[in-house]
Amino acid sequence: MKKNFWTFTHYMREVAWSDWRGRLVILTVLIASAITFIIWWRYPDASNVTTFFGAAFASWVSGFILFIITGFVIALVTLLRPEREIFEARARNLLQRQTGPHINYIISKLHDLFEPYLEEMTRDIAIIDYDVTSKMFLLTQDSVLSYRSYLPDIPVVFDSQVGYVNGNKSPDGKKKASFTFLKVDGKTVGSSEEFDVSIRRDFQISVHPLSTVKVRYRLTYWVLADAEPNRQLVKRFTRKLLVTVHNHLSTETVTVYHPNDEELKWSIPAGEQAQVVNMNELTPTKDANTFAFDFRLSLA
Repeated sequence: MKKNFWTFTHYMREVAWSDWRGRLVILTVLIASAITFIIWWRYPDASNVTTFFGAAFASWVSGFILFIITGFVIALVTLLRPEREIFEARARNLLQRQTGPHINYIISKLHDLFEPYLEEMTRDIAIIDYDVTSKMFLLTQDSVLSYRSYLPDIPVVFDSQVGYVNGNKSPDGKKKASFTFLKVDGKTVGSSEEFDVSIRRDFQISVHPLSTVKVRYRLTYWVLADAEPNRQLVKRFTRKLLVTVHNHLSTETVTVYHPNDEELKWSIPAGEQAQVVNMNELTPTKDANTFAFDFRLSLA
């Protein structure tokens, strides 16, 4: 019952109301209904079929009902567009309307293939400490991922994960690396947790039609100056990727540079910041050694 109601509302919204001809039909029905009600309410003879006016009104009402039953359905069929149908109908069209358990199975698999994409990923990296002995920076990384579904008419549920790998143990007597928080669509997943060199946090997310879901998380970790890469694999299509480095050291100036491109270099004085990555339309890769960006940090 609920599924049938949802299907009906989908066709009303996507087929009837999205087209100007469909809106014209609906508005005509609403105006005619209002006129019919006003005549019935204002003129008592309208319901007296023994009078000419009452008979004419009865004929009007019967014709109006016939129009609603037949004309409205014909209008919807005429305006029907395959690309506006619900996902299951579009999938069955792709398979030439075949039926059977095997078709039901592959349609469910097709749905699973449509994982969401990243509308935008922003990352703010704050340099909050530097250990002279180990030549390591302490960083706080705040990331915001905005997911959007390829399918505009049904929710998409999928499993994902965030984390940090190949890290460094903290210098003696210094703050340990930690996964501070993870929030999925505003809800906290897990709790704060310290780690030595790597950590992973799994979560499930549901992206609803015509909306985005934000995933926010924070990491604190140590990186070697000059030698250690700061990089990111692209695991799903990403429309926009931004990385900003904030220098929160008391007096030192930090240099950010890409080892494979000498022109990409920033000098960030204490208390200042710089956007070091600004990329668009990134496609995922199966090569574990291909990264969207790869930069180093050093003291100027």
